[in-house]
Amino acid sequence: MQPGPREKEYKYCPTCKTPLEWKEIDRRQLLNCPKCNFIFWNNPKPVTSVILTKDDKILLLQRSKEPLKDYWVLPGGYIDYEEDPESAVIRETKEETGQEVTVDRLVGVYQIDNDPSGNNIDIIYCGKIAGDKVLLNDESSQYKFFIPDDLPEKIAYKHREAITDWLKFRK
Repeated sequence: MQPGPREKEYKYCPTCKTPLEWKEIDRRQLLNCPKCNFIFWNNPKPVTSVILTKDDKILLLQRSKEPLKDYWVLPGGYIDYEEDPESAVIRETKEETGQEVTVDRLVGVYQIDNDPSGNNIDIIYCGKIAGDKVLLNDESSQYKFFIPDDLPEKIAYKHREAITDWLKFRK
């Protein structure tokens, strides 16, 4: 069994410190503790992103850190406990760009299975950015508003697919 990125982090049970073993559970191989029966399910984590436009251009941020350093992404991030996806994308966008945003609608939900740090479910919205001055945090090295027909080559996750879907159905 080839372990996924998150499974490589687990050698010992987080509950009782016993070495974990591979075991077939629910027709798949999972890490399991033979002593206390802990199971590492490696379920995807919920994240949210937003396609933000200004003057018919799409805002993308270039990652400054691994994983996927130098790739372009939509603003967004992990959803906090007891936070709804729309509130999370508003919060994450403010943290990453310094901007207030308005969320218009849901674009789609995408399984992110190409992130080296693990599986995620990305809930992607579209909306508008309010101001002109983007203030990046340390997660991004630069930002740019791209014409939809001239997107960069290196776009991470399923963000290119989401932009393509959004372009098909935008009003």
